[in-house]
Amino acid sequence: MEFLRYRIDPFGRWMMREELVERVAAAGVVGAGGAGFPTHVKVNASVETVIVNGAECEPLLYKDKELLRLESDRLLEAVRLVKEAMGASRGVVAFKEKKANLEAVRIYREKTKEYSGIECFLLGDYYPAGDEVLLVYDVTGKVPPFGGLPLDVGAMNSNVETFLWIGDAYEGKPVTEKWLTMAGEVRKPVTIKVPVGTPFKDCLAAAGGATCTDFGILSGGIMMATVVGLDDVVTKTTGGYVLLPKDHFAYQRKTQERPIYDKIGKSCCDQCMYCTEFCPRYLVGHPIEPHRVMRSLGLSGPGKDIETQWAQACIHCGVCGLFACPELLSPHEISWDARAHLAEKGFRPEKTPAKAHPMYEFRKIPLKRLTARLALQEYDVPAHFEPIEVKPERVILKMKQHAGAAAVPVVGAGDSVTVGTVVGRIPEGALGANVHASIDGIVESADERAVIIRRN
Repeated sequence: MEFLRYRIDPFGRWMMREELVERVAAAGVVGAGGAGFPTHVKVNASVETVIVNGAECEPLLYKDKELLRLESDRLLEAVRLVKEAMGASRGVVAFKEKKANLEAVRIYREKTKEYSGIECFLLGDYYPAGDEVLLVYDVTGKVPPFGGLPLDVGAMNSNVETFLWIGDAYEGKPVTEKWLTMAGEVRKPVTIKVPVGTPFKDCLAAAGGATCTDFGILSGGIMMATVVGLDDVVTKTTGGYVLLPKDHFAYQRKTQERPIYDKIGKSCCDQCMYCTEFCPRYLVGHPIEPHRVMRSLGLSGPGKDIETQWAQACIHCGVCGLFACPELLSPHEISWDARAHLAEKGFRPEKTPAKAHPMYEFRKIPLKRLTARLALQEYDVPAHFEPIEVKPERVILKMKQHAGAAAVPVVGAGDSVTVGTVVGRIPEGALGANVHASIDGIVESADERAVIIRRN
């Protein structure tokens, strides 16, 4: 079904924002990466600029590049829909001007001519270009305040897959499938589309299996990845799986335990300040100075509390520890731990205006250089989409695969469900997202953690 081209719905009424919000909420749309913030909350506002985040700055991931290339018509119609519903004057499809995106550059330069107020915006190939604060600043010239949102400077941004889900939601289709990239030690690096809740082993089989026996699994890329096990399942926020040998440099850094990196940091940090000078959020004027957080390792009492506060704007991007630090320390982990400590103590940041550093443009980290620093060059190959049919025997649908409260199961063991059946609902009055069956089958079990469905 084609997307609506005008602000009139099928019944001849003006399309109201409330209607889009209701449909997006019903469909269970969340951010397709990161924390999975419920999208119906995002679109329930007025903004000047709507931004599609196609930066995909994590090394080795490819799925957004493929979506940009293969789903341009659907994406542009979804941008039009959101732009009009939110009253924006400008719609922007932002992605990197690089070899892997040459076809997308040609497509969007040509097709955006057909859309009033929609343009493509080409980013440099740097990390982390996809951070929402950096992206909004690059596109609009305005820095969202610390403790605030892009909405505070008249912008809304979500990634490519989320916009496609918004378009699907308006047509009545809930979120039941996920695009993701299989990369690293796999026989065939590939981007695939699978049912939400698919076990990792089924995704691995689609990539031809692993090419080494003692491998570790990183979910979501490298820099901001989560280390997962063989029993992991695909959620709405899974962007891909990267397999690395367990003795690989990058995997070793990601799995270092807190007592180790705390002890090394306390004894070895020489306060060179590279971690701060390269920090992306420091460069847009947010209150973060990782070198000062490192000092807290050797302090106690009020002194420790003072230095710990310089972690409050940390986003755990990994630049300080995985790129900037010449001694291979872990200021990113130490800052993230410090931020969690602040949250436990009830610290709530005040909204603070920010101004970009004069060196912002000159300290962007080339993705190729970052890939080399992490010793990932041999894995840096295209992972194009292939229409491989992945049919798991059972899916495990987590009730919390988004920011906010977990969904409440509304089915029980023995119930028959089809693709799109609601199996978990947002708790009354809470921030959350609905969860839907991704295969036809019988519910094996349902509790506050997950609904498990066995294929018919």
